[in-house]
Amino acid sequence: MAYFPEETQYFNFPREAYQPVSHFLFYPQPTYAFIPPPSVVSAWQSQWQTGAVYQASASSRFQHSLTIETSRQQSSHQARALEAQALGLFWGQVPERERSAQISHANGHDRQNQAEALWRQPAAKQSDLHEVRDQSIQAREQESREPWQKASWKDRQQTERFDRSNEYGAFQQQTITGYQVPGPSQLDFTFQGRRYTPVTSSAVYFSLGDKSPNYPIQPRDSHQHSRFSSNRIQDELVILPWSPGRKAKDDSTKSNYGGEIDVIEKPEPEQPEIRESYLLMNTISVVTLPTRTAIELNDIEISLDIDSFSWSLSGQLWGASSLALVEPDQNGPKQIEVDINGWKWVFIVERYTGSRAFGQEQYTVYGTSRTQLLASPYAPQRSKSNSSNINAKQAITEELQNTGFTALYPELDDFSTPDWIIPGGTFSYQNETPMKVVARLASTAGAVIIPARDSDQLNIKPRYPASPWSWSSATMDKIVPASMVINLSASWRPEPEYNAVYVSGTHAGVAVNVKRQGTAGDNPAPDILEDWLTETQVNTERGRNELAKGGHQSITTLEIPLTDNNTAPGLVEPGQLIEVQDINGNWRALCLSTSIRISGSKFSQSIELERHY
Repeated sequence: MAYFPEETQYFNFPREAYQPVSHFLFYPQPTYAFIPPPSVVSAWQSQWQTGAVYQASASSRFQHSLTIETSRQQSSHQARALEAQALGLFWGQVPERERSAQISHANGHDRQNQAEALWRQPAAKQSDLHEVRDQSIQAREQESREPWQKASWKDRQQTERFDRSNEYGAFQQQTITGYQVPGPSQLDFTFQGRRYTPVTSSAVYFSLGDKSPNYPIQPRDSHQHSRFSSNRIQDELVILPWSPGRKAKDDSTKSNYGGEIDVIEKPEPEQPEIRESYLLMNTISVVTLPTRTAIELNDIEISLDIDSFSWSLSGQLWGASSLALVEPDQNGPKQIEVDINGWKWVFIVERYTGSRAFGQEQYTVYGTSRTQLLASPYAPQRSKSNSSNINAKQAITEELQNTGFTALYPELDDFSTPDWIIPGGTFSYQNETPMKVVARLASTAGAVIIPARDSDQLNIKPRYPASPWSWSSATMDKIVPASMVINLSASWRPEPEYNAVYVSGTHAGVAVNVKRQGTAGDNPAPDILEDWLTETQVNTERGRNELAKGGHQSITTLEIPLTDNNTAPGLVEPGQLIEVQDINGNWRALCLSTSIRISGSKFSQSIELERHY
């Protein structure tokens, strides 16, 4: 029973029976409507019962396939027995094994003919017993004696038990559904994370479960078996040693095929101006890098020889404040830039020595060019063994990779450093720095390393840009007149004059007997055997440089002024060919070392020359 008060009046029904107050008026008089209380309508009722045991155990629809006839073996005539796999999942029909039976068409042995009696007449004694004029042998008897026939159709179909999977159909995914929560219009209930156990006596029973269709099996993991990938990165660094052909230097040689490139001819050296007296205005500037703070460095000496790979520096500093600007600290060595008459060098300050006395504090600093960073103790030692072929220039590039340094190979001289292939397993080393490996590769080809003065660059060029016996026709790099020579000293240094040398690799490569042209090759030098001498071109160039060292020669030291970069001869560097215009006649030589000294207001460079007679 319910009450219908006016819309403007509100009240709450307590749990006990309703008792209206005296001042409360119903208008109109309350009517009574018998409405069923909120409850479960009988139409929703169903009988509760205990779930079947098999429903509780069926927790997943996905399981391994059943073993299909794993114990069955089939033996075909002269064929290998088919071995069934454990799961029996085959993607296709079983091939017809009977068709692989071998057929022999040779004549049968006599004993077989006698046993079967197929290809000869019966014996004469049996002719009177079997003398019949009708067709006594039936076709079926001939077929039964035919041993070469196909298996019956039923035998071939016994192994056809596997159908193809749904390879190209749409992907079917079965979703395990949980318990469905009824909507708001149905009976609401909540499961509390434990197995559902219905009560034994209840008016409502919920059948929990889901039926999913049986989808055909599909291959799902086949896309994970791809074996294709991109090439290795190191293969991209392979550089082939071939390059465009070089045009012959002889202008009388003509070619009608084209494709040649003009070789850049070496320019003639600038002829210095010969005077009775020279007036030079020397300038010097020393700054720290990168701040470019000027410092006063006295008694400077800068030097380089042909067998070194870095310039060296020494100088005097006054006061601890000047030393603090260049001395190494926990961050490593500091850098300075030295500019002498326009010629610039960049050095790292490696060490210093000092002496302190009353009223006097003096330090001597020692530096080297940045190429020292590729050697010990700055560069780590490494070991390497290359299993594939590699070019010599490619090997140098890999050693300088990620260091900021580059290697150049000048080709303005009569000879240039060749490139060659080192076979796999031959190019290997242990506990070597990058500079030591590069120097070994250069020396293998008879080349030297001339470092740049103010950049991270290595110039790899032959020790002898031209052979000494052809210096008379070679193009020189510098010309030094006798009027510029401040001081000259010489020492005689004869060497064995070999005219042949045997150059060969050890484990791989070729052996070349290099002979000086125009000689009999009857005075051979000691053999040269090295691991990385693997091609004729590099072996020949190495042999030429070895033969160029011999003969009658002297070491001549010249002291000349260091002119600016606009006035000849300027700075003379090791590895350059020099022509000296002496008062007794011109002669030519190879520069072995250079030393620049500054003491007070005196600026000079001392060059050591190898002169051949």
